[in-house]
Amino acid sequence: MPQINIVAGIYSAVICLIIFSYLCTRKGREDKPRRYLALMCIFNVGMLVGDIFCWMFEGYARAWYPTALLAGGVIFYFFSGPLLLSFSGYIIETVQAKTGTNRIFWRLAVVLCAGQMLFSVLTIWNGMYFFLTPENVYQRGSYFVLSQLIPGLSFALSATLMVIYRRSLHWQDTLFLSSHILLPLVAQVIQILNYGISLLNVSITLALLLVFIHIQLVREVRMEHQEKELAEARIDIMLSQIQPHFLYNSLTAIRRLCDSNPLQAKATIQDFAQFLRGNMNALTSKAPIPFAQERIHTEAYLQLEFQRAPDRLKVIYDITAQDFTIPPLTLQPLVENAVRHGVLRREEGGTVTIRTTETEHSYLVIVCDDGVGFQPEPSDSKGDAKIGLNNVRKRLADICHGSLTITSTPDAGTVVTIAVPKKGGQT
Repeated sequence: MPQINIVAGIYSAVICLIIFSYLCTRKGREDKPRRYLALMCIFNVGMLVGDIFCWMFEGYARAWYPTALLAGGVIFYFFSGPLLLSFSGYIIETVQAKTGTNRIFWRLAVVLCAGQMLFSVLTIWNGMYFFLTPENVYQRGSYFVLSQLIPGLSFALSATLMVIYRRSLHWQDTLFLSSHILLPLVAQVIQILNYGISLLNVSITLALLLVFIHIQLVREVRMEHQEKELAEARIDIMLSQIQPHFLYNSLTAIRRLCDSNPLQAKATIQDFAQFLRGNMNALTSKAPIPFAQERIHTEAYLQLEFQRAPDRLKVIYDITAQDFTIPPLTLQPLVENAVRHGVLRREEGGTVTIRTTETEHSYLVIVCDDGVGFQPEPSDSKGDAKIGLNNVRKRLADICHGSLTITSTPDAGTVVTIAVPKKGGQT
């Protein structure tokens, strides 16, 4: 039986270390529930190491074996306190309880953890949890029940917290979290009634594995939701750029050119097709594209606007950096806002300047106009003129961790700046 317990403990420790390594190295490790789960894994490894020591060195009369056995027992009980505290913290962060009840439960969990750790250390001198016989055999102490009562109270505390905040938990959350209470409790009862069987930490490892699987499932659902949001954003931004009046005005300009300048009409049709192609491609593109490609799409749009207002629109290009990538339909919506809501609202028109540059850490795309300007609104504004800007801002953050800032003064023009981190935006 000791050999079986040792092998089971080693396998359990390896599983916990694998989960711990994954949680500490993957994206999202700053998430508090994931951090608590990582702590639970490492504290369970501590308990497993102590338990393995106990089974390895018990019953042998070599000089230093009693010391190793005593150390193993103390380590086992000592790490059980932080393990239970981490589980309480995991539940609190999962339900996101921000009330006074939360603080009370956390303080009670801290007291139970401190008590278990303190009594574990005192056992070295008073044998309250366990003691060693002259034959170097582990024996339960006079207060062994206390070593089991404290974890029981901690589990009861966690279960109470789950009941109080049951409406904040999805049924899957409740199921997987309950496994971390029920499995150790069942194992603990079996262990108390049958000395020599070590099931507690194996059951905790199984519960941790189930919770880890649940976290991964939730993460996949969240990623699918984000993908759906990005797809909807691409559709919204495409539709916001291809409004019926823009199509009508472009086709009207082409029809007029067919009579007055057929060659120019042919070139304008090509620009119109290029513009539509760029919008359609953006619906299926999930990755950033070269800035030069986005610039071609923007120039196709501007050529269409030149046909509408050849004398009122001027564009200046100041491109000093272009060896980077940006999400599709990023530059063109900004230029369209500058044209439609900036310079063309002035009777005399104005100038749009498209500038790129780079700093030590990022590439900058700047769109300036000397139009009517506006009072910048919050990023969640629902105004028609802001739909394109809001979508660009969100997609920049989601796709390449970029940012968008706006500086505008009524009657003095607008400056929109995109910052693309070099790590995420460089080709």
